[in-house]
Amino acid sequence: MIFRKIILTGTLAIALLACSKEKGIGQAEPFKEEAFRLFPKPVISPAASNGQQTGWVGDVMPYFVNGQFELFFLHDAPNQVKQSSAGQHPIHKFSSKNLLDFSYDGEAISYGNKSTQDHLIGTGSMVKAGDLNYFYYTGHNSTNTWLQNNNPGWADGNSREAILYATSKDMGSWTKKNGFVLKAPDGYSRNDFRDPYVFYNPEFSQYWMLVSTQSSGKGVILVYTSTDPATDQWTLKGPLNVDSDYLMLECADIFKLDDKYYMLFAEDWSNTPGTHYRVANSTAGPWLKPADGQDMFDGYQFYAGRSASNGTQRFAFGWAHRRNPENDGGSKTWGGNLISHQLFKTGADKLGVKSPDAVYAYFTKPADPVVMSTSGTVNQAAGTYVLTGGSAKAQYTFGSINGTTQIKGSLSLANLVGTAGIGFNTQKNNNSSYVIKFEPASKRIAAYNNGVEITRVPFNWEAGKSYSFNLVIDGSVAVLYLNDQVALTNRIYSLQSNSWSLFAENNVLTVGGLKTSIH
Repeated sequence: MIFRKIILTGTLAIALLACSKEKGIGQAEPFKEEAFRLFPKPVISPAASNGQQTGWVGDVMPYFVNGQFELFFLHDAPNQVKQSSAGQHPIHKFSSKNLLDFSYDGEAISYGNKSTQDHLIGTGSMVKAGDLNYFYYTGHNSTNTWLQNNNPGWADGNSREAILYATSKDMGSWTKKNGFVLKAPDGYSRNDFRDPYVFYNPEFSQYWMLVSTQSSGKGVILVYTSTDPATDQWTLKGPLNVDSDYLMLECADIFKLDDKYYMLFAEDWSNTPGTHYRVANSTAGPWLKPADGQDMFDGYQFYAGRSASNGTQRFAFGWAHRRNPENDGGSKTWGGNLISHQLFKTGADKLGVKSPDAVYAYFTKPADPVVMSTSGTVNQAAGTYVLTGGSAKAQYTFGSINGTTQIKGSLSLANLVGTAGIGFNTQKNNNSSYVIKFEPASKRIAAYNNGVEITRVPFNWEAGKSYSFNLVIDGSVAVLYLNDQVALTNRIYSLQSNSWSLFAENNVLTVGGLKTSIH
């Protein structure tokens, strides 16, 4: 993916996209460096000499080899840098053995210019075949000078998007393959043909390439096959049968857990945007929603999730949107911080999610939270907090959050009618500007900034059932994990150095074992 954008067709779409892109670059953006420990972003190290550049993380393209994760990502530079650059979104890389300690390795693959297909680079993936690493990626060029040949009068006009690749033996120095370009076949959009995911498929003993594109106004995932990437021969197998009705299915990924295959993909054009998943008995499909119909393990703030395994555990890697300007009132914009979730199979066809083990174990100094004030009917005994909310909420307000922090415990709701939740930037009037709200009647967890919904994730609540929770806070990013089932990633600029709270409305919230921890 290269910018999440509205899918349109024809010349008008190209003009609108170009206009939108230029507007985004020209916006005033007061840059400030925010320190992160667990959810990294590109920051130049003091002794940098390897193409490092301050910026943000876009789509992540993970690969595990030689005992560590190689986390390639689209690098989004600050606006003042993009204004004078020849292109955008070079591929940069983090590396990590444990998803707690990260090395920022700088640029891997550079963008081109207005006269090349990869004026902007979009999402791709790496695969090893023989002694070579092949990195397939999206080349995006929407400039008028590039697209002027894109008309029926030319035998092979330029495409806005196409698939390119580069090779490397050491993942350090990459050479782009001149002359290779894979364009959309007839019947599929040349404007939206991106996000190649290439892997060796042992089920069919061949290499597969998944490509996200569009046909007849609907997103599809095409499959190409090859016996050997070195031949540059990719045969169109056709579209996968995916239960979906989205305009695009971006950044698709296929993996196997136990006896099931899972597909991740992202979409940004429905009323449930974010990373979704499907399940199948074969890579050939059909790819169906889980039996309960709930096909997300995180909300909108975790985008373009793709996965990789270290051989024993599988992880999903996405990014948390930032805002422009960088405050809670800013406009949500592309790129942000790297977010890592551990994935595992639960039940017959569901994916569960939790904090990576090393991140969870990072917090070694637990303490009881300090109660600053209460309102409504509340009770505290032996480390258990009971909030009995009616039409007026019951609330505990605690001391300020400072730095990288974990809040964990267990919680239960007495009924499925009222709500409860966690408030941030809680003021003396007991109001919180940002809240994560448990909404059992709507079967979900949702987050609101000053009353406006920001993100949500489906969750089937049961009255009286106890759920473990773990809230990981790092800078302006807060990720809630609930019962090893779902997560909810949030960007909350106002949470640091301010109080937080628990509340209940028309419900009874019981919280046990509540601890706040630092490293």
